[in-house]
Amino acid sequence: MSPPVAQLLGNGPVLPKAHPRQSAGTRWTVSVLGLAVLVGVGVGVVNLAQDPERFPVSNVDILGTVDYVDRDKLKEAVGQYIDKGFYGLDIDDVRSSVEQLPWIAHARVRRVWPGRIEVHVEEHEPGARWNDDQLLSKRLELFAPPQLQLDNPRYHQWREVFEDLPQIRGIEGRHSELLDAYRSYEGSLAAFGLTLAELEEDERGSRTLVLSNHVTVRLGYEEQALRMQRFVDVYERMKAKIERQSDVSSATFDMRYSNGFALGGIVADLRSDVNGKSTRPSQGALQ
Repeated sequence: MSPPVAQLLGNGPVLPKAHPRQSAGTRWTVSVLGLAVLVGVGVGVVNLAQDPERFPVSNVDILGTVDYVDRDKLKEAVGQYIDKGFYGLDIDDVRSSVEQLPWIAHARVRRVWPGRIEVHVEEHEPGARWNDDQLLSKRLELFAPPQLQLDNPRYHQWREVFEDLPQIRGIEGRHSELLDAYRSYEGSLAAFGLTLAELEEDERGSRTLVLSNHVTVRLGYEEQALRMQRFVDVYERMKAKIERQSDVSSATFDMRYSNGFALGGIVADLRSDVNGKSTRPSQGALQ
C-alpha cells in the first residue's frame, strides 16, 4: 500500500469497536431507579394536591329542592369532610354521609375547579303515612323522618302537615304490598269521586278500608280483590241513598260473606234490597 493511502487510513482498525453490552443486573437496576423516581414524583404531586392549605374547599353549593331535610344536619354531613381539602376529600364518603339523612332519597357530589363542591340532593316525596312514625315515598321507600318522632319539639305541628296523606297500617315488611293495594283500591273508588283515607291490615292479613267520606269497608283476608269489586258494584247502586243520609260516616260495609254483605251503622231502609235482593247474608261472615 502506498504511503499516502496508509496515511489516509491511519493505523487503527477500519471498523469501530463494539461497546460492551450492559449486564441484565445493570439494566434492572436502572429500570428500578427510574421507576422509583417516577413514583416519588407522583407521590409528591398527590401530596401537594391533597394539601388542604394549598387547595382548600372555598365553597359548598347545595342544589335541589330542600323542603323537609334539616339544613343544619345537611351542613354537618358535608362539613365534616371539608377540612380535607378540595382534592383530599372522598366524593363517595360525602355522598354516603348525605344519603344517610332520613329525608334524602339520592345525592350526587362533584368537584368544580378551583375549589367548589356541588351537592345535588333529591328528597323523598311522601306518598302515605306508615303506622305512627314513618312515611312511605311514592317510590315505595320507607323512611322515618325526625319530624314524626315523639321527641321532636314540633311533633304535633308536623303531624298536621302530613295529616292529609293517606294512612296505611300493617306489620313490618308489608309496606310495599299495601301501598300497591292502596293504589288499586283508589283506582276502583275514582268513579265515585272518592279516595282512600285509611288502609289497615292486621297480623292475619285482614284488611279494613276507610273512605274519604268516612264509610268503612271490611274486606277480610280472603278474596280481597273480588270483595272490593263486589263493594264497588253495590255502592254504585246504593250511592244516591247513602249520600242522602245525615250521618253517612257511620256506614260500614262488611264484605266478608260468600253470598252477600252486611250493612251497619245507618238507617234500616238502606238494608232492604239492591235490585230486589236482600243485603243480609244467609250465613256467617268469612274472613
